[in-house]
Amino acid sequence: MQWLDIDLTRGQDAATRRGLLDRAHVQRDRLVRLQQTEGLGSPAVHAAVTELGQLLFRAAQTGNPAAFAPDRADVGAASPALTGAIAESPIGYHLVVTTDDLVLPWSCLHNGIRFVLELAPVCADRRSSVKSARRGAWSRRWEDQVQAEQTQGPSRLGEVVRRFRPQDCADPGVLFLDGHGRGDGTMQARLERAMLDEALAQLGDGQRLAWLESPAGAMTPGRLARSGRRYQGFHFSGATAAPQVQAATVQLSGWEALARDLMLSAEEERELEPVGVDPVTALLDRISERAEQGRLHPWSGGAGNTATTEPARWQLEDGPVAPEDLARHAATPPLVFSNSYLGLTAFGPRFLMSGASAVVGPHLAVSQPRARAFAGDFYRALACGATVASALRTASLACRDRSSADDPSWLSYGMLGSGALALQYL
Repeated sequence: MQWLDIDLTRGQDAATRRGLLDRAHVQRDRLVRLQQTEGLGSPAVHAAVTELGQLLFRAAQTGNPAAFAPDRADVGAASPALTGAIAESPIGYHLVVTTDDLVLPWSCLHNGIRFVLELAPVCADRRSSVKSARRGAWSRRWEDQVQAEQTQGPSRLGEVVRRFRPQDCADPGVLFLDGHGRGDGTMQARLERAMLDEALAQLGDGQRLAWLESPAGAMTPGRLARSGRRYQGFHFSGATAAPQVQAATVQLSGWEALARDLMLSAEEERELEPVGVDPVTALLDRISERAEQGRLHPWSGGAGNTATTEPARWQLEDGPVAPEDLARHAATPPLVFSNSYLGLTAFGPRFLMSGASAVVGPHLAVSQPRARAFAGDFYRALACGATVASALRTASLACRDRSSADDPSWLSYGMLGSGALALQYL
């Protein structure tokens, strides 16, 4: 894949571009409120996403009308081609933006006819695609493979893996972190963990590229900081439809009416069987998810939670942890997937500053089942040899195929950092 750099930090008409980007920030904030009033998958939200994407596209083209031309001469990094691997787009778009603009949903770029993500992968960083790909030890293997391709041509995925991983070398591990706050018993965490485990079990050219690992016992912030450097990826599974709140200590009201409203379907019950989720636990999780989406308020006092201005943190079973905490212990892995409420907005720039090479997560609220399915599709593509940016696009298009044409869920995720990162280089 050839990366096309689009630098929004320099060039002509800077004032015009800044005005468009400022409007995009306002529109992004409006999107969050619109989902709260209209619903997560509302056509009104999809229309607002389209409008925001067009603003971003105009900003990217300001001073550079040929920015998205696939055949332009000035290009960036090139991801090595692999024979027998998952098909990837021949080009990808790498936006170079300021730190403040990293929080904008660049995956929603819209050229007035269609979303750019339909045509090619999209990612954003503060650096060019070449400099972005040189963040972390994995880049040495990536560059080695780029040079090998120039002299020998494309390799098979299995050959690349065997080359970079001697027989006694362990495969990369992705650490699963339960952020639902109730340990091993949550339906969401257990289903997501099972889906990711199945996805990473896929063989790319006969090779298993990574393993999913779950901590034995409660994961404390201190333990994560001490052990994090052993892993090549973190996957955080948390609430995705609304901000995480502390567990309530009061009793539910209207049990019988809620139970009638939230009875599990036969299809959902079959989904729970392989991972041993208790139906009562499943019912409680369904109630909590409805509460997250604002569709009912099961807890006494409703959903009137007071917003805080403190930087977001991952809420682990035994306390909160921030990207900056991990950076102080050099415990940030190359790949971070924060499957949590506005995870990319809240954590993406901070994890990049803390040493991650690629950060993936939602920039819109998304229902738990959609979030779980998206993560499964993403890791399934990674396990077959796709780059992170291509895996994100694959998962997005799969999500679109499962939903209606005016459902914005497939545009809810994005990535920051190097789109060239792939499991075979870890």
